[in-house]
Amino acid sequence: MSTTLQDQDILSFGERVSEFVKSLMPYFLVIPGLVFVLGVLGYAVGGGFVLSLHETDMFLNKTFVGFKNYIAIFNDPRFQSSLWKTVVFVISSIALGITMSMVFALTLYYVGFGRRFFRGLSLVPYFVSGIAAAVMFRFIFTTSGGFVNYVLTGIGLPAPSWLGDPVLAFCVAVLANCWFMVPFATLILLGGLQTIDKDIYEAAKLDGASGTKTFFRITLPLIKPMMGVSLIWISYISFSTFDIILALTAGGPARATELISVYMYQIAFLQLDFGQGSVLMIVLLLFNTVLSFVYLYLFVLGDNRYKNVQ
Repeated sequence: MSTTLQDQDILSFGERVSEFVKSLMPYFLVIPGLVFVLGVLGYAVGGGFVLSLHETDMFLNKTFVGFKNYIAIFNDPRFQSSLWKTVVFVISSIALGITMSMVFALTLYYVGFGRRFFRGLSLVPYFVSGIAAAVMFRFIFTTSGGFVNYVLTGIGLPAPSWLGDPVLAFCVAVLANCWFMVPFATLILLGGLQTIDKDIYEAAKLDGASGTKTFFRITLPLIKPMMGVSLIWISYISFSTFDIILALTAGGPARATELISVYMYQIAFLQLDFGQGSVLMIVLLLFNTVLSFVYLYLFVLGDNRYKNVQ
């Protein structure tokens, strides 16, 4: 009798150990990739921060200057102008990008005929490089022979200089940036839409809820975490965009599209001031990090479903 009880105690202990190991297994699988990412990112960020505290020449000979580079950058009117333009660029890209992503995601969700074809087609801009996208937009919006001006002149409207006017060039840059980044955000939102139980929509329809009310009361709350991930992606690309601006306008005309990323390139690789260029890198990193945490708090950690799970 005592032997049987001992066997049961040993078995129950083994089961507890097995369950404990199973609960830790996902963390063990994540640790190698996490260590690799944090190692590369930590080295780059740490090296950039150290470099920002030094004055350097083209041979990377360093002279420690403390926060002199930060003071010089923050007092530079050119930085202040590029910072303002970057903020406006990011806000415009977020507003237009998330709207386009939601419209495309809903369209791909409800489309019937050729659903797989159109979903695959929607990802094509994501596989096009930023340089190629910028070149395409230059052809579309060029003053002489561009497709947009061809259509405008065909219907009797004036043909503006899209890339020669500061305001119009800025708008074209926002549009090109959205065209490039929207497909991935669309894919994220589409995945969220596909997780919603269709019975919920049927129940709302039986209750007499309109399409607009269903969208704002059911669809948006249920894909809130996916909205947060999409906004993180859109914000990151918008703050960091460089290749599209460089190939499309090179920061012009009259520095109208000179974002912080373009200014950083000019400071670091044209003027060879790697210390001040590293300061701008730190500024971009801080913006992206703070905004990402805000999105995570508002759209993921603030979701009641996740609170209930915790």
